[in-house]
Amino acid sequence: MDRNNEAKLKADLIVAEAMQKPDREGYPKLTEEHPFFGRLRYFMADKSHWLGTATDLLNAINDTATPPNTVTKLLNKFSIDLYFSDGIDVHFRRTNRKKIIELYRYRRSEKRE
Repeated sequence: MDRNNEAKLKADLIVAEAMQKPDREGYPKLTEEHPFFGRLRYFMADKSHWLGTATDLLNAINDTATPPNTVTKLLNKFSIDLYFSDGIDVHFRRTNRKKIIELYRYRRSEKRE
């Protein structure tokens, strides 16, 4: 395989990954079954509030496999499901340089409707 074909295949893979088309072998799919959510649910079980960046959250839940940008993608994509299934409300806000994630955990009786 020559360099041009190699470069084109690499570029195609990068674009496909960005568009979430194929899932590479060994990487979890970006679904509500992603391992990150199990760790997040366990982490928030005894908390009512948490605030920090995606990197802070990954460190807090001891997740070394999930990249920070995947955390924000997952939380954006599944925030409604997370709220209705587990009572975890997700909010994002920006400071000058950081995207802050704010998590609230509501018990069934105190959920906002």
